Amino acid sequence: MFGQSIFGVHEQALNLRAHRTEVLATNLANADTPGFKARDFDFSAALTGAAAGRSQGLEATHARHIQTSS
Repeated sequence: MFGQSIFGVHEQALNLRAHRTEVLATNLANADTPGFKARDFDFSAALTGAAAGRSQGLEATHARHIQTSS
């Protein structure tokens, strides 16, 4: 998810904030729509999940890749 970006978690945080902004904008645009239910996006939980995925290390994407664990 994070790739090899020098910006690390900051890049993902900006993407998550942008997603939440889109969700909130949809809520505002549909505020007067009958039956519309507002949604929200848990930024903290999403960022925590993304950061946890980052610490997994290298990933073998092919059966012939060298194993990195001992």
